[in-house]
Amino acid sequence: MNKIAVRQQSGDIVGNDNVMLQRSVDEMAARGGGVVEIGPGTYTMHDSLHLRSDITLRGAGHETILCKAPMVESPLANYEAYGHYDISIAEPDKFRVGMGVSVSGNNALGFLRTVATLTWRKGDRFGLSGMLNYDYFPTNGGVVQSLFPVISGCHVENVSVENLVVDGNASENKHIDGCRGGAVYFMQASQVAVHNVTAQNYNGDGICIGQCRDVLIEDCVSQNHTGLGFHPGSGSVRVTVRRVRAAGNGGDGVYFCVRVTYSLVEDSIIENNGGDGISIGDRDTDNLIRNNIIRHNGRHGVYFRDCEFAWAGHRCQIEGNTVEGNCLGGIVVDGATTDIHLLRNRPLGCVVLGPRTVRIVVSETTPSEPLAVGPSAAPPDADRHLRPS
Repeated sequence: MNKIAVRQQSGDIVGNDNVMLQRSVDEMAARGGGVVEIGPGTYTMHDSLHLRSDITLRGAGHETILCKAPMVESPLANYEAYGHYDISIAEPDKFRVGMGVSVSGNNALGFLRTVATLTWRKGDRFGLSGMLNYDYFPTNGGVVQSLFPVISGCHVENVSVENLVVDGNASENKHIDGCRGGAVYFMQASQVAVHNVTAQNYNGDGICIGQCRDVLIEDCVSQNHTGLGFHPGSGSVRVTVRRVRAAGNGGDGVYFCVRVTYSLVEDSIIENNGGDGISIGDRDTDNLIRNNIIRHNGRHGVYFRDCEFAWAGHRCQIEGNTVEGNCLGGIVVDGATTDIHLLRNRPLGCVVLGPRTVRIVVSETTPSEPLAVGPSAAPPDADRHLRPS
């Protein structure tokens, strides 16, 4: 197998920042794929490490740290329009070509935010690696900030990230939400594996999955982020989260966002998060949550959000979990939610059902008509909303 070693002193490629790491990934992709090994040390990230298809990124465990650089920011100098590939910056000397940036405004957050790399400069004007997602006005808070995911995999397949630490340096960076940011971020990717990765201290969410298929997150830690710990979202299908720890995050430990289906969270510890341990709703259906320890979170242990019928998290199974010491409640099913199986969870009295719920089974035994849930139950067309017709 093709392999490139990145080291801070001696190796195939020598350096201590994202430039050398990106060079290694791009060179390996040009060879048709292989392994990029990152040696011990702290690597300063002035832009995302942009993954390519058929790449394995492998560190030396806790000795390999990818740390986000401190943020700089400036107002936009001019109105910037949707679809363009350049911006004018009021304080351009704070920025340089090759830096990752976010462009946003008071009315342009979430998916309306643009995250890209600066590609050229002429005076106060900089080129962008991607087009602007919205119209941004200096008079409405239009701002450029060096905010980006530390590791990013967009439009890729067959990628793996292993054995390293990602540090978001939250104290020197402002917040960016999980639509366009995160310590580790995948968008429109498939066949993704994240093994033995510690994501920590990001001013936003930890490990974010959007519009992805067949993702495995295993033996990872996501801790001390200001936002969510693990954030599968935006229509992702067949996401498996196994043997992880989500702890000390400002929001929920695991947040199922919009239309996450046929996915699994098992054998994990979810504790001491500021929101719910696990939150489900907004068409998050056919999911399996089993054999987890969910404790000491700031709201509920497991919470089905208060959604109308068309948007509720139907047909999910919560099985064999220990749910204890959460501030507001144990397992709480709210909204017009139907067909939920709550099986063999402890303690026995941890379940609260809202007045609009229907067909909720609370049992110590498996029902005679069990739910077909989790990745193995996904039909062949479960991801059709992520593929062009």
